Amino acid sequence: MFKRRQRGPHKLPVKISVIIPTFNSAKTIEDALKSIVGQNWPDLQIIIQDGGSADDTKTIVAKYPPALTGWQSEPDNGIYDAMNKGIGRANGEIIAILNSDDAWLPGTLDRVASAFSRNPDVGIVSGSIEVWEDSPDGAKVILKSSLLHLHKGLTVQHPATFVRRKVYERVGLFNTRYRIGADYDFVLRCLKANIPWIILNDVLVRMRAGGKGGSTFNVEDWTIRRSYTLSSTINETCICANSFTRYLARQFILKIFGRKTLSIFRGYLWQKRTYR
Repeated sequence: MFKRRQRGPHKLPVKISVIIPTFNSAKTIEDALKSIVGQNWPDLQIIIQDGGSADDTKTIVAKYPPALTGWQSEPDNGIYDAMNKGIGRANGEIIAILNSDDAWLPGTLDRVASAFSRNPDVGIVSGSIEVWEDSPDGAKVILKSSLLHLHKGLTVQHPATFVRRKVYERVGLFNTRYRIGADYDFVLRCLKANIPWIILNDVLVRMRAGGKGGSTFNVEDWTIRRSYTLSSTINETCICANSFTRYLARQFILKIFGRKTLSIFRGYLWQKRTYR
């Protein structure tokens, strides 16, 4: 007689915590929350770390009870301080940070959790993002994550990066003395600590254009690259000159030809680069 094979105990899905820093995010927060709830992940903690919004952010969050449970509103010292507060409240094994104007694509958590499950020693998983202009016929581009081009800037797509909680315990939280570059510094600290990392080709997040991603040079990134001796003075000079030239070109096109032509120009520049 054949013996029935005994199955092992059913393994529960990994618990994931997602942190959404918000401040007057009523116009975009619902898209982010819908994308999270739509993952149908059975063990998910949603943390809304609000900086004291005066609009209807909380009213919209209240439509999603799991998100309202994770709501906390108090003054903070910038977005990275809000992220750090959220990490301190997280109890999931995997921690994600999603901007209030971004959205996960369907199946994101399945792909990420599968990568962690197949590679139990891996501390971080990063994927690609789709950046798009929130306007009719706006430009869009797919930007990949890379660990090979960090001497140029942050080429790990932070909105599509998922981190084991023990990594934060080992290397620390975001350095809040940086106002826009703390994610770059965190990535470099993780590499210096030899944290095992997986880069997925999957597009995990849709991200509205704007903010830091619109420029290839800023003083904080320059400071970080120099502190980690990633880039020479000559390279920094070239990056700065290229960024300033593009800035002047964008201003000229906007003033003379208008926003639609600027969008076409931006799309052309985006398609010439793979990494942010």
